[in-house]
Amino acid sequence: MRYTKTIAALCLVALVTLAGCSAISGPQGSGDATTAQPYQTPLNGTQIDQQHAAAIHDAGNFTYSIQSNASYANGQSASRLTTVRANLDTNAYSLRVVQGVRDSQVYEGPDGETYTRITTGNRTVFAQSALRSTNASAYASPGVASITERANFTYDGTTTFDNSTLHTYVAHPATLPIANTSAFGNASEANVTVRLGITSDGVVKRQQFHVATEQAALDSTRTYTAVGSTDPTPVWLSQAEQQFANETASNETTTSTTANETTTTSETTTNETTASTTTTA
Repeated sequence: MRYTKTIAALCLVALVTLAGCSAISGPQGSGDATTAQPYQTPLNGTQIDQQHAAAIHDAGNFTYSIQSNASYANGQSASRLTTVRANLDTNAYSLRVVQGVRDSQVYEGPDGETYTRITTGNRTVFAQSALRSTNASAYASPGVASITERANFTYDGTTTFDNSTLHTYVAHPATLPIANTSAFGNASEANVTVRLGITSDGVVKRQQFHVATEQAALDSTRTYTAVGSTDPTPVWLSQAEQQFANETASNETTTSTTANETTTTSETTTNETTASTTTTA
């Protein structure tokens, strides 16, 4: 369906390279956080990625989210939310994907034990395995280098997000950053905007991607929040653990009962055989 193609395309907006150039720059490191730019333009995405990843690893944990929305001129729409909560020190993480009526969640603990929770409408099921998995450490880098290599950014002042002052850098690529443009209509006439929101210490807390054509409007936002204060443990973990603990206990009881019944049957057969032998004698 058309909206499925759109969501796929929208996700690629945040992943595929754009158009432009870059040069060496670096965090200011001094001055008022509300006025001093963390980076001078043209931006060097590689250095931004390194600075961001270093801050995330120093914090030890974080929450990373991608919210994607698509709307059409004919009234159709679609959305998808992906959230990763990770602890880089223990390697524990939770992954959640919400699309339509389906809510899929995976948790992997420090010991490697995994659980999956899937809710579709009013129905929820658990599995003692990871039906989908991820490498949480891969999200420590924001991937800005793939954008700045091909897009010229300009500084656009500050804004506030998640109780932080963000320095905004904006680019307007001339072409769509995707390979398959069929979901967009006339791609050559698309309006593409990319916004980076970076803190004074170099954390890329928000990336926004917007693509608009006569047929569709596509938006995708990446965010880093709760840096240093994220607990990946889901609220449903104890419920999942209890369910499988009960199933294990039930299986053990069934096995024990079967073993006892087998033993009793064997003893009864032996006794009957002995009695028959005695009578015959």
